[in-house]
Amino acid sequence: MPTTSRRAAAALSLLSLGMAAPLSAKTAQTCTAEALTALGVPSFTVASAKAAPAEGPFPARCVVEGTIATDGDGAGPNSARLRVQLPETWNGKLVFFGVGGLAGSLDPSASPHDFVSALGMGYATAITDTGHVGKNPFDADWILEAPGKPNEARIVDYFYRAPHQATIAAKALASKFYGAPGVSRAYFDGCSFGGHMGLMEAMRYPDDYDGIIAGAPYMDNHTQLWGYKNAKAFLKAHVTPEVVAKVNEAILATCDADDGAKDGLIQNPGKCSFDPQSLVPATLTQAQADAFKIFMAPVTDSHGRTIYPGSPISDLAAADGPAGGFVGWVVTPTPAADPAAAEPWGAAPPVLWAAAEGFTKFIDLHDPTVDFNNNWPETDGRIADDALSQFDARLGIGDADQPERLAPFFNEGKKLILYHGYGDTAISPFRTVWFYEDLAKAAGGYDKVSDHARLFMAPGMLHCLGGDGPDNFDTLAALDAWVEQGKAPDGIIASKFPGGKTGQKALRTMPLCAFPNRLDTAERATSIRPRTGPASGATSRSSTSAPMASRRAWAQAGSSGSHARTDAQEPAAERLP
Repeated sequence: MPTTSRRAAAALSLLSLGMAAPLSAKTAQTCTAEALTALGVPSFTVASAKAAPAEGPFPARCVVEGTIATDGDGAGPNSARLRVQLPETWNGKLVFFGVGGLAGSLDPSASPHDFVSALGMGYATAITDTGHVGKNPFDADWILEAPGKPNEARIVDYFYRAPHQATIAAKALASKFYGAPGVSRAYFDGCSFGGHMGLMEAMRYPDDYDGIIAGAPYMDNHTQLWGYKNAKAFLKAHVTPEVVAKVNEAILATCDADDGAKDGLIQNPGKCSFDPQSLVPATLTQAQADAFKIFMAPVTDSHGRTIYPGSPISDLAAADGPAGGFVGWVVTPTPAADPAAAEPWGAAPPVLWAAAEGFTKFIDLHDPTVDFNNNWPETDGRIADDALSQFDARLGIGDADQPERLAPFFNEGKKLILYHGYGDTAISPFRTVWFYEDLAKAAGGYDKVSDHARLFMAPGMLHCLGGDGPDNFDTLAALDAWVEQGKAPDGIIASKFPGGKTGQKALRTMPLCAFPNRLDTAERATSIRPRTGPASGATSRSSTSAPMASRRAWAQAGSSGSHARTDAQEPAAERLP
């Protein structure tokens, strides 16, 4: 859930801009608000249409903006902004980009490589704000009409309705603009909440897209409980960037060579045996070491059953991701002004805290006046049963973590590419591994699920981009080749460029191999261990939110935060139809 405006800037910096080329007469004549309105796209009101010249990686194109009228799907009417870009030379296909955080903007949250290259490859592109305007990526004011009164239409639009209805409008607009009977292929490409949008599309509306790219996906709303745990852990045990750098050096000294190469990258931090206690008192105080242990540990219910996995202990010093890295998302450069206050950091808290506070106070509690610091019933990652039950009941509609719901999408021969950076401190990469393991179990094993979905874990990459590992890779071309030609990607070449600029020599290039690979299969360490038997009580949603009932229960293993799976390499079959 990164700062989307920074991601857009990062994407644009990947390629230097060149001289503008003139527009064709046809584009100049047809790219007007009047001409686009005359196409008669249902439920879409054109606000503007601008003929944009070719510039750098972007070809000459028609940029159309307007609003769609949303309605149905369990809520009343609302509207959402939609931007569609139509290149002069069209390949017949559409790619819809996701947005990040609490949305509310038209800034993309997707693979920067894909965002920059799509129009030049001939794709029409689209993006929506999901039905509201936000002052910043984590602005939650739009959720409530008044204290205690949520705006259900906006919430439903945010979680799933607006992207679906915007997809219908974008397809119709592209088809009518080019005089085609329809789009030949449609893909969704998102990261963070954008990844959530893609998964929700596949689960709720399997006919919308032929393929989905979901990077660092915001799988379920328990992510906010995890974010609260991590930021709160360091509230009274602040660590400076200098201390974080020393801890990172110790982690590398312990685990860098575990994968057979001492190269500054930890290929699978789930295998890392680093113990923060080893740095007391030379580097850390006892309170700081305890904070790191909480950071590494999972979120549990009051009975100790895990409901969200722990955090990777790697790449803590990297800071070139959206909103930074560990410093930025988990801790601030300086300590909280008043750790006991309702707003300990004032107007500039860690990003995880800002996201969790706004989300929980507005969507769950419906009360922006709650003292989140002192009155939220979660201690060191253990949350009270009644609070968890209400949280799941009110937010369950927004979860995209039920693999069995992908069966209709896969049964139509459609494809899913997942990726996640192992250095991500915004959303735990182990949550994506959980999901893929569940997906493999439901399909009857990794060989079976790989016909439909593949996961690529990126060592050293932060949230969607940034970090010491390679963070620039072409998922869109990989997906298109899989859909069109049946060429399933066994690996995707990834590179790291100085400052994210592709015009310079790559600092590092390596393949991202499909999960599981040789670095995963020996111990399959994922910071989690399955517990036998179904979960009960607060770990399950109410019967009105049935998908949650299939979620596995998990128990933490060990004290260092590095935990290994104990089940067989091929998950037992609980097959998708």
